[in-house]
Amino acid sequence: MALAEARYYAQHQALVNHLLANVPNRPGAGDSSQPVSAWLQALFSDTLPDSLGLRIDTLERHTKTPLLEIRANGSVDPTRALRTEVSPLDHHWILTTVPSPKGLEEVARAASQTVWLAGFALSVFAASLALLLNRRLHLQELHIRGLEQREIGADHQIANFQVEKSILRQALNDSEQRSRDLVALSGAVIWELDENGRIGFVSTQIAELLDRAPADLVGQPLEELVAPAFQDNFRRALAAARSDSSIERIDLPLLHRDQEAEVPVVLRVRALKDPVHGLSGFRISTLQRMTH
Repeated sequence: MALAEARYYAQHQALVNHLLANVPNRPGAGDSSQPVSAWLQALFSDTLPDSLGLRIDTLERHTKTPLLEIRANGSVDPTRALRTEVSPLDHHWILTTVPSPKGLEEVARAASQTVWLAGFALSVFAASLALLLNRRLHLQELHIRGLEQREIGADHQIANFQVEKSILRQALNDSEQRSRDLVALSGAVIWELDENGRIGFVSTQIAELLDRAPADLVGQPLEELVAPAFQDNFRRALAAARSDSSIERIDLPLLHRDQEAEVPVVLRVRALKDPVHGLSGFRISTLQRMTH
């Protein structure tokens, strides 16, 4: 409604300006009412908006007959009428405009429809934007939940791997300790030779058997510790173990550290073969043989 009233005020002022801008130059143009009325009728007949009524009264004589009246028949509602005093060519007139109720209602209705349409369009846009943002947030939340579930699963899997690793490490340690205990309890000396018969490892029991330190024997051919008369038998045992892939047993004496005493032992020889490179060495157990 405020827009319609503002438009009404602007139209009233435009009519006042139109009247003042088109006053004739002849000072006596308004002496007779008929020429003035005719001039005013011609002036406003084409410019008066359909939504307005117009009335022009003179203040120079006491009469209720207006100089011009267009769509303003009857009494004028003072709450809606706009009046402006004008003085063209030394005449004192009152220009009154009356809005058409229908015109005001139509303007107000048009403005209201515009506001409602704009509000509806804005509401639809806001709702669509909110729906789109909510959908994106929902998808992001689902994605984050999926990542969290994967992380939890990965943590559980890592924890299981750690437990399995600990179990395997403990089992390996137990197996190694069991092997050490069995070797220690059996009293056997364990050798590991390369493919050329050189010592790569010998257990600590060798110190008790031959009075030799294990570190001193690494890299030395085991054949040199065999009594010279039995070295051919030792070589044949290695060859047999290599060809048959079986455990070969041989009785022979080993040389003590002082090179004079011989220690009779029982050797069991097994060849170590690699599927790719073939023979990789020998593993030998040695037990002292009791003589009668």
